[in-house]
Amino acid sequence: MIHKVIYKICIIIACAFAFCNAADYPDEKSDDDPIFSYFCFYKDVVSWIKNDSVYALSYYEMQNEFTISVDYKSTTSSSIFGVNLPDLDQKKIQTDLVRGVQGEGGGFYQGRKYPRNRVVKPYDLIDFYILQKDSLYVKTLFGTTNRLKWEYLLDMGKQKQKISGDNIIYISGFCTEEQLKAIRERKKKCPDKNNNCKK
Repeated sequence: MIHKVIYKICIIIACAFAFCNAADYPDEKSDDDPIFSYFCFYKDVVSWIKNDSVYALSYYEMQNEFTISVDYKSTTSSSIFGVNLPDLDQKKIQTDLVRGVQGEGGGFYQGRKYPRNRVVKPYDLIDFYILQKDSLYVKTLFGTTNRLKWEYLLDMGKQKQKISGDNIIYISGFCTEEQLKAIRERKKKCPDKNNNCKK
């Protein structure tokens, strides 16, 4: 009789222990990468695209602000930035190929290394463009999560530094007024293609 009671108590304790510790184990879905930033579409005009009218895809919110700061000495330096959505139709999605391209020469004293600093916010260099004739394709992207890959290459003469990212983004749909306001405010702070931002 005592053995049965002890046995039942042990089973109850084991079940309680298993139940309490179950919360420590992640669900299968939590293995997925978290969403890094949120994007939406809005109508825009881009001079370098043959058909000026496009749907632009920009971020309106990020989970964490991400900034790269590089201090170095060099006679010359140049940078280039590339980005894509590798799992989507690359023929329909365009990017600004000169976005983030920057260069500096040695100045008057050739051969002398100058202290330099680059501060880059990669996501402020990211915009995608889809022609308005592909509006049906645009709508297929609403409410989807997608991989976004970017790469920033800084050439410092004899040395090169490559920084890259592979993130998950969420495309909500067409921008709401509030989302569009957030994008416009951000673009006012970073008005040029070299990511030179106002504080």
